[in-house]
Amino acid sequence: MTPLSFLRARALGAAAFVLALGAGPASAIVGGGPAPAEVAARTVLIVSTRGASCTGTALAPDLVLTAAHCVKPAADYAVALLGGGAPRLIPVTGVAVHPSFADDQFRTRRPTPDLAVIRLAEPLPASIRPARLSTSGLPPKGAMFLVAGYGMSADGAEKTAGTLRAVSLPSIGTTGGIMARLSPSEGTAGACTGDSGGPAFADGTVAGVVSWVTAAGGARGCGGVTGITLVGLFSDWIRSAAAKLGRPLGE
Repeated sequence: MTPLSFLRARALGAAAFVLALGAGPASAIVGGGPAPAEVAARTVLIVSTRGASCTGTALAPDLVLTAAHCVKPAADYAVALLGGGAPRLIPVTGVAVHPSFADDQFRTRRPTPDLAVIRLAEPLPASIRPARLSTSGLPPKGAMFLVAGYGMSADGAEKTAGTLRAVSLPSIGTTGGIMARLSPSEGTAGACTGDSGGPAFADGTVAGVVSWVTAAGGARGCGGVTGITLVGLFSDWIRSAAAKLGRPLGE
């Protein structure tokens, strides 16, 4: 089980990293395609001075939901707005990480709530709209999720990062009572490096946050199983975190 958080870039700073994203072919998500407009309007790219990227979901004009392992390491973080000329960065000014998240969960394989809420220095553009939080519990096998992210289209294919793509995946079970495992019925498909923190939508709501991935057979890599932390089980904490960051949801 591998955390997906960090796309290693040659750039040392977030601004240089964002500029580098446009250097190669644009694609992301193993087996995915262009994200639908309603998904693109709610999904953002997160970068850091560690030379890393993740994905997040807008909850309010200046709040984003992402994975805890994306923003817990010490660094400066920002949302990168791509398209229409040079990338623009909106700095992150506040971070709330779920108190039960454990840094070693990927080594111990004991799932903990891999969730964080971040507040931005200024509102996102009006073209990015807040997503609604799911209130659902554990999904049945076969339940469908639409997973989106700005990550790679294959393990190690750094030049494929930087464009939002999505893929539909069914649930094949749950883990630890807090996560769902998603996997295609055949072939390879799912999240990859840089897609961590990205949304898994179901029934028009953000129902999960991408937390980990494996290749086929549980090996390290991408395209086998995508693990998502279920948002509905932690919606109360998400709302509490938003309020502590000074932006109660619904305002």
